[in-house]
Amino acid sequence: MARGATLPPGPGRARPHATPPSPVSPTGREAAGLLPAATKEDHHMTDTIVRATAEIVLGRLDPSPANVRRTGAGQGVEALAASIAAHGLLQSLVVRPKGGGRYEVVAGGRRLAALRLLAKAKRLPKGAAVPCHVLDGDAGEDAAEASLAENVVRQDMHPADQFEAFAALHRGGEGLGVEEIAARFGVSAHTVRQRLRLAAVSPAIVAAYREGALTLDHVTAFAVTDDREAQERVFAGLADWQRTPATIRRLLTDALLPTTDRRVALVGLDAYEAAGGRVQRDLFSEDGGGWIADPALLEELVGRRMEAEAEAVRAEGWRWVAVGAEASDALWRCRRIWPARAPLTEAEEARRDALSARYDELAEGHGGTDDDLPEAVAAELDAIEAEVDALEVREAAWRPEDLALAGALVTLAGDGRLAVTRGLVRPEDEPKPAAPHGAGRDEEDGDALDSPGTEGAEAPAAEEDAEDKAPALSAALVAELRAHRTLGLQAELAGRPDLALRVLLHALAGDAFYGRYGDAVASFPAYPPAFAGVAGLADSPARRRVEEAEAAQRARLPADRRGLWAWLAGQDEAALLRLLAVLVARVADAGAGDWTAPGDTVAARVAAAAGLDMRRWWSATPASYLARVPKAAILAAVREGAGEDAARRLAGMKKEPMAEAAAAALDGRGWLPAALRVPGAVAANDAAAPPALAAE
Repeated sequence: MARGATLPPGPGRARPHATPPSPVSPTGREAAGLLPAATKEDHHMTDTIVRATAEIVLGRLDPSPANVRRTGAGQGVEALAASIAAHGLLQSLVVRPKGGGRYEVVAGGRRLAALRLLAKAKRLPKGAAVPCHVLDGDAGEDAAEASLAENVVRQDMHPADQFEAFAALHRGGEGLGVEEIAARFGVSAHTVRQRLRLAAVSPAIVAAYREGALTLDHVTAFAVTDDREAQERVFAGLADWQRTPATIRRLLTDALLPTTDRRVALVGLDAYEAAGGRVQRDLFSEDGGGWIADPALLEELVGRRMEAEAEAVRAEGWRWVAVGAEASDALWRCRRIWPARAPLTEAEEARRDALSARYDELAEGHGGTDDDLPEAVAAELDAIEAEVDALEVREAAWRPEDLALAGALVTLAGDGRLAVTRGLVRPEDEPKPAAPHGAGRDEEDGDALDSPGTEGAEAPAAEEDAEDKAPALSAALVAELRAHRTLGLQAELAGRPDLALRVLLHALAGDAFYGRYGDAVASFPAYPPAFAGVAGLADSPARRRVEEAEAAQRARLPADRRGLWAWLAGQDEAALLRLLAVLVARVADAGAGDWTAPGDTVAARVAAAAGLDMRRWWSATPASYLARVPKAAILAAVREGAGEDAARRLAGMKKEPMAEAAAAALDGRGWLPAALRVPGAVAANDAAAPPALAAE
């Protein structure tokens, strides 16, 4: 078009001519008497139906104030310009003279704007001839009526006809390409793909749409998959009142793996597609999300990544390394051990002592204060402090006996990162205690407990007279004596709360940090709550805080269990209580009771007494809550946490963008679902800072 001065005629339109015939002149058939003579009314009808046609230079055409289209007149002009460039001007403009050789366009203002846009882009000469229907110059009412008729008396194309026409142009990839179709119609390639996806929906569903039984939103919901059998199965299986777009989309995608899955985050969508994986896109969602079309390939890629990580962990020398979610289900059964700092060597201890002596010497030589120290002395003191710190604060490391006893677990965290938990001791791997003296002897034969004074004595000679042997105690007597001994110990402990506290801590700390088989006065078997199958807990702020507290206490305890009692005996009450708090916390269980129901549970009372505020440990995100509840629950949360106006802005969104927008609206507002609310907790929004660990 840019090369010609005359716009090509559209299909089915007579070629325009420069000298228009009179619209009321008799035709040849009328002159020959084949038609009756025209009456005045006939001439008026002919004047209305067949306008004078002329080709007018584009530069002489102006918009007309008689054009009745006011709203949206400038919308879609770019697309119309692209269509005119590709297909020609399919409909003439309606104009009337305005004097001075110029004309005003009373019908076709958008076409005029599109032609001017093409001329501005140098794709059409300004002197191009534009086909026009010409009205009388003084026909003011006819001009407004013509504009109104063009905009009112017409039927828009049904969307189903439109996307089927796009598909006919594309012909499954054998016709025009997506980009070419987009350029010819002035739309985006994404819009063309949407039309082609709609054209691929089951004909039965499109027929229901044509009949008005379904809306375009229903058809776009069915278009989330190209499986026509699945589309028709869902369509046939739903009652009319169940056929909501959200329900249709959910039923068609429930078994699919979304691209937001943590496994996709681990592998990477680009790596998945590079390996030949296909993504089933939702072309009608605002975020352009989709689903993994080849979950088996994704699992294979995930397996490779996790196995590669497991191999690296195995190379560290652990007794066992387990991988995956099933292995993590047994994690709660395992005891956890931590790396230890190696003790100082004799040379390092000697160096530390020498540095300490030099530090004291310098400090005493200058009055024992830091005031007005010579620069050289201050620098030497700083250097001594740094070297002593380097000696005492060394990186913790796993001992060979730890590696021989414990194992590691490789799992996939909630955010798609690989998480490695080291130092896990399975119950079956716990070291068994050595058999006590005489444990192999038969108690039923009275040999379990020797008579006083015989422990460690050699067996009597065979020739020794039987009556000279010390008689063995019966099993019943042994049990009775042991019972008395236990009761005596209990009676003493009952009056010694300080000692009872140490006994309790000795048992709990031994079970938690050393092993479940060991020498202890009291037994308090307690295991952490089982969280098998619950994803995302390992990365939660609360779990990290508990692990930090456990690691801090374990670092203060002796390396071997045999030194635990002596360590406990040397601690003050404050240190013992800090240890007790950590040991009790690790086995505490909030239970499954409803804390908001009348008749609160003991767990609820303990939580209230502890000042538990779950806003310190949990926040509403798509992964933690919002993407896992219905849209009504999302709106209810936003309404409660951010106000009615915020909820109103989210209404009408699709679920995934609604969940993201809700998370942004609730961020920092401290909203909690009912299951996480503690009776009597303060509802201030500034209560989100976790409490600090108890000072040592």
